[in-house]
Amino acid sequence: MRTLLRDIYLEIFGNLKRPAPGLHIVNSHYVTASKPQPNDVKTFETFLKYLSKFGTLISMETALSYLEEGSMPTDEVLITLTFDDGFEECHSIIAPLLEQYNAKGTFFINSNYIEATPSYQKEFHDRLKIHTKSPMEWQQVIDLHKRGHTIGSHTRDHYNMAALTDDELEVQVRENKKTLEEKLTYTCNCFAWPYGQDQDFPKQALEITEKYHPYIFSGTNYQKYFSRSGRIINRRHLEPFWKNSHIKYFLSVEKE
Repeated sequence: MRTLLRDIYLEIFGNLKRPAPGLHIVNSHYVTASKPQPNDVKTFETFLKYLSKFGTLISMETALSYLEEGSMPTDEVLITLTFDDGFEECHSIIAPLLEQYNAKGTFFINSNYIEATPSYQKEFHDRLKIHTKSPMEWQQVIDLHKRGHTIGSHTRDHYNMAALTDDELEVQVRENKKTLEEKLTYTCNCFAWPYGQDQDFPKQALEITEKYHPYIFSGTNYQKYFSRSGRIINRRHLEPFWKNSHIKYFLSVEKE
């Protein structure tokens, strides 16, 4: 009943809202939660078409320049899309369609999931509570990087960082960055922690992550551009298959 009431509320009030001017960093994971379907391309293209009606898709590089300058646009809607976990459709569906819209995405990668064995994939999917996806191969991740998309770190294994010791946190952050940089021959500056909520990223996790990454992204606190005294950049969770009214409602928040 609670879910139904929430859906009705978002449907009614979302249709009355307009996306707020400013920068919107969107946190997504996949085109749909189901197994890959022939209409997935259409679903994601419909999502991009809808966003493009009221906003401009920009790269993470451009978004970071706005954040660092502290001069957010007040008369236009700017959107940068990020995708966590490294599912195969990031390469086969999401990136090609973004490029058709002259846009680039940001893909936060768990290195141990890429080209993982079936047994590891099951453990990984159990942690995410989704069993309909498969990982990219390293050559696909490398190809995304070469095509101008941003590759960020998401820890090695997608564990909840609040449940790890300091030594385990160090390994998850340091080694994932090291693997990505060795594979792609670049500097990995961006990091998003698994699950994205405040309770999943304790103080010691932030302190360790700051040693390796200048840009750290949440999946919460979307009313503000930054949290924890400017140390964290906040994203808004949206998935491409959500209703347009829901998307409009969430993007209507005027951010501080």
